[in-house]
Amino acid sequence: MNTNQLAHERSEGEEETSLYDNGYNVRRPHFLKLRIWLGNILFKRSHGPRTWRIGPNCFLKAGKHVDMSEAHAMRFVAENTSIPVPKVLKAWSTDGITFIVMDFVGGHDLWYCWSTLSVQAKERVFAQLKQYIGELRSIKPPDRYNGAVCSVDGKPIRDIGRIGLAPCGPFSTQDELHTFLRGSYILESPLFSSGADGEAIGVSHSQTYATKFTHGDLAPRNVLVKKDGTITAIVDWDCGGWFPEYWEFTKAKWSLTPADWEARIPDITGEYPSQLAGERAIYRLFGTMIN
Repeated sequence: MNTNQLAHERSEGEEETSLYDNGYNVRRPHFLKLRIWLGNILFKRSHGPRTWRIGPNCFLKAGKHVDMSEAHAMRFVAENTSIPVPKVLKAWSTDGITFIVMDFVGGHDLWYCWSTLSVQAKERVFAQLKQYIGELRSIKPPDRYNGAVCSVDGKPIRDIGRIGLAPCGPFSTQDELHTFLRGSYILESPLFSSGADGEAIGVSHSQTYATKFTHGDLAPRNVLVKKDGTITAIVDWDCGGWFPEYWEFTKAKWSLTPADWEARIPDITGEYPSQLAGERAIYRLFGTMIN
């Protein structure tokens, strides 16, 4: 997506959704285009295909696959935990593109600096993550979302790595999510009562789980740190929402991570071996992307 597309002005009377004004005016198309252009020159560093640093203290995430629910999730986490997340300055959607302007947070991408950290720094990272994810999982879901699977505001979930680009749900029950993951096969199907993979799915999907607020993509690339291992921000909340309690663990296992990181995932998220076996069986039977 180029800067001309990002800076496209909506036509007269076209519907637009806007949040979090905070007095920050960046929505004029030519101004936004200029900020992106200057940011590319001044800051040089690439932050990914959907993200731009547009000022000393400002960061933009925008695109067709960016959703307003991510801005809601960051605000929700900031209000209910001590987890460091970027402050949302402004968020709006127009012409099918969502824009989120947030504070720029300094720090090193943990994926790139992990091998350079000392043992003490790594232990500091693990201790903080355990505390932060514990806080996240201790949030009591509103009654209307208890048992459901949805974004923080009850909207469809996004899970680019596990499910696909298109949002899905929301699901009023966990059984609905599980049926969706099984390709709509009912749990009573002979497929799930014979063979190791079928039985693994049957065991996992026949249980009832607590509802936990979940980041959904807990990986080193989404953690920013100082050189001493102090976490400055946990980012990319696009997969965040209300999920079965095992989801944080199994999703963390989907990511490519260093061996010493992967070994500590259970200590951070809790361990769900039967559910991980079920997820891996779904992958073998149905593939990674559901939609």
